[in-house]
Amino acid sequence: MSAGTTRTCLVVMYHYVRDSAATAFPNIRAMTPSFFDRQLDWLQAHYAPIGLDTFAAAVDGRADLPGNAALLTFDDGFVDHHDTVFPMLRARGLTGTFFLSQDACQALDVLNVHKTHFLLARLGADAFGREVLAEGAVRHAPSNGAVFGAEQWEIPDERAIKHLLNYDLPLDVATDVLDRLFRRHIGAPEAFARTLYLDAAQVRTMSAGGMTFGYHTRSHQMLSRLDVSRQREELEAGVTWVRELTGQREVSFCYPWGGPGTYTADTVDLLGSLGYSMAFCTVRRRANTATDGRFEVPRLDTRDLPPYTSGDTGSVAAVLRDEEA
Repeated sequence: MSAGTTRTCLVVMYHYVRDSAATAFPNIRAMTPSFFDRQLDWLQAHYAPIGLDTFAAAVDGRADLPGNAALLTFDDGFVDHHDTVFPMLRARGLTGTFFLSQDACQALDVLNVHKTHFLLARLGADAFGREVLAEGAVRHAPSNGAVFGAEQWEIPDERAIKHLLNYDLPLDVATDVLDRLFRRHIGAPEAFARTLYLDAAQVRTMSAGGMTFGYHTRSHQMLSRLDVSRQREELEAGVTWVRELTGQREVSFCYPWGGPGTYTADTVDLLGSLGYSMAFCTVRRRANTATDGRFEVPRLDTRDLPPYTSGDTGSVAAVLRDEEA
């Protein structure tokens, strides 16, 4: 490698970027635009933001990364990414990679994971938990959260109900319970989806403006809970769909939830056979293109970095440590 190049990259993941207090759901846990702006300031002061094409060239062994490379990724295809993130990145000359779930962007439904978020925001953890149990989930006790892992900023009661709905309950039971509760307390999920997720026109606008897109499964199922045939159903349309939307040749992937227990070796094999270029998980450390498999690229959460942390030496050292020898 030449001076000023490296094989490592700080890959950052984002989800909601909105002023929740100004919406009908002020308790949605989101990054505010002002915090996003401050984090971009910090990243540009300390890192060299790159596009996915530069990162892909390093993964393929065709090029090294610039020193202190950083890649910005955004999960779930929220309208926030068009209305807030896109203009902020454009104003700075930056780009991002955005992962879409097909059912969501086609306004077929609100994904279960987001029904859970908005019901928690509307009802609170206690009331939501009682209603979930009253809807027939009482026989399924919450487990210890080992699949998702502990997050220091999450409320334990919320973590328990998320784990029950996303992992412990049979998938059909969880889907039925969430649909009934969402319709009862919020409204028709199809109409809500049209206000929550990017549509095809917004994706095309962002693509024309230099943004890159990847796939996040058809309906955001936890892949480790599905047999191989059902995993294939969640994955097989993604490459063609994203190419048709954007004109991209290469299509990357992002695992729902993304921890090691949320996908399988079969998932990794399927991604390769279906033509995905790489895949991102949520193992929280700096990515190393020399040692990380192309289908298990680690990422850090936005809350691992300033302004959520102080940025002092040592306060983010554990998550930012460069593992390159």
